[in-house]
Amino acid sequence: MKIIGKFYDKISLVVVFITVTTVYIFEFLGEQENISTSNFGLSSHSWDRESSGIIFKTDIPNQLMPGEHIYFHHEDLNFTKAEISEINFKRRDDISIQLNSGDQISGRVKQKEGLVFTKKWKSVNSPVLIDVDGKTKPVQMRTISKIKGNPEYVLDEQVDLTQIEDMQPFFYQRIPSSNFVYESTKRPQWMNIDTDRNESIFDLFTPPLIYLIEGKLTTTLPDAPIEEEEKEPFGATITSFEKIPYRFRLSSWIGDSPYIEDTEQTKKSGRVVRNRLQVNGVYELIEDPKPGRPSLVKVDENSSKKRLTLKYFTVQNINQKNGGVKPVGRALLEDHLIGKKSFEVNSLMDNVFLGQFKIGLSFKIKKEDSMEVFISDSDGGKEIEYNGRKYLVRSLDGEKKSVVLRKISSIPSQSEDLELISP
Repeated sequence: MKIIGKFYDKISLVVVFITVTTVYIFEFLGEQENISTSNFGLSSHSWDRESSGIIFKTDIPNQLMPGEHIYFHHEDLNFTKAEISEINFKRRDDISIQLNSGDQISGRVKQKEGLVFTKKWKSVNSPVLIDVDGKTKPVQMRTISKIKGNPEYVLDEQVDLTQIEDMQPFFYQRIPSSNFVYESTKRPQWMNIDTDRNESIFDLFTPPLIYLIEGKLTTTLPDAPIEEEEKEPFGATITSFEKIPYRFRLSSWIGDSPYIEDTEQTKKSGRVVRNRLQVNGVYELIEDPKPGRPSLVKVDENSSKKRLTLKYFTVQNINQKNGGVKPVGRALLEDHLIGKKSFEVNSLMDNVFLGQFKIGLSFKIKKEDSMEVFISDSDGGKEIEYNGRKYLVRSLDGEKKSVVLRKISSIPSQSEDLELISP
């Protein structure tokens, strides 16, 4: 006791030093890392920046999931970590899925659009489709624990690419300090296992059903493979293409005033409907004129209903092959509905073609009733409905005798465009 009293101060200092050292060691052990044994010297990786964030790709297979981190090594032996916000697998990528039950499934990604895992991937209802030896196997997201493969890692958007792109990546995760501490005040108890109780899922005298599936014995049948839904055909074809002659033709004249025949009204009424026009006269079209009345009525130049303007008229004598001379009337018209520049019609022309046409379309899908539709050169933007499906006329081309249709989907990215060309 005298010795303790004499060296009390020194003994206290040693005890304090030992205590502080012990606490520091345990704190250090609590933050240690579980480092991957992959050979980084033989690996390669690449960077890219897209709208979704910074894309990191490596040839080292890993099983990191969104919410975990990739660490990057500084020259000063410090580390910078980047959180993974998303991982992307492409179609036919090799992957190995570890289930919550401990089972493992290996195969290739079956989905055409690939697989995308975000931080909320556990709540996704759609299954993962895996090609296992040529058979499609669905795996529910909620049953997955980890996925091992070579995905594209989308890093958190706050990561500074200029700081980490030249650093060495490390794929490891911090081990919580709680893994190194175990406290229990209960005395361990020895429990009988099922075999000691002589319990079994099988009745002694009832033989179990055992199946041989691909060379392996099992007591359960595998789930039936999910067949990919067959893509519906586009369902539209061109049945006809017809050039439409211009509605008005020069039939005769008196002096410097030509007579313009309205061929549509002539066909509709069964009698010739002619309109006498004056040079620089502006005319409105009457679609249903009274018997004996013209279908073109003169209006003011500023009228919103104006349809036709006679810009110029003349009569020329044309030499004939037999040596005679034939007078020919020539009129310069402007059609405000068509929107074309001024064009000529003359008495030698039976028909005038200004690029107007009509296209016949047929719609037919599987055993559903077919539907015939006619569209004209002015029907760009028109919407056609067939048995609940909608088609949009995107463009028409009279030179190619073609039309571009869009089959509209409820998902814009899945809408389909197709150019139909008349034979």
